[in-house]
Amino acid sequence: MKKLSIMFALVIVGLTAQSAFAQSQKEKDRKAFIVNARLLEKKPFDPNADTARKWGFQWVAETDDVSVVMCAGTMKLIPEKKNKFKGELLMQFTFGMAVFKLENPDQKTDENAAQLAGLESMLRTYEAMLAENEKAKNADLDALLVKRGNGELKALVEAAKCEIKGK
Repeated sequence: MKKLSIMFALVIVGLTAQSAFAQSQKEKDRKAFIVNARLLEKKPFDPNADTARKWGFQWVAETDDVSVVMCAGTMKLIPEKKNKFKGELLMQFTFGMAVFKLENPDQKTDENAAQLAGLESMLRTYEAMLAENEKAKNADLDALLVKRGNGELKALVEAAKCEIKGK
């Protein structure tokens, strides 16, 4: 009977350690995602940027820590024409929303605030792209920068009506 109790205790300790490791890894991945998202805002053309974007996209898709809503109304703000880096900017928009929700759990259902955070993250990335590559220039994005400077982005997001239905 004593052997059985010792074996049971060892199994419990092992499971507890495994659970703690899993939570620890989950927290590390969460922090890594936030750091990568911020780094991509500042260095969108870094040699490791594509790998960081792929990992970040996979993490957002697979995690249960956060979910993002791709709202057609705000996605229309990301121009398709003459936008060589649309994919990168769209990804940053998504990452910006996810970071906002992770850092503001009390506002995780505020889609307008998340959409605004995503849009602002995308615009910071666009500015960093412009600083490194003049081919990133886009008149529609420049117009969004002006609107941001005039404090008009929040109204644009609210006009897109991205709230979750039934809230």
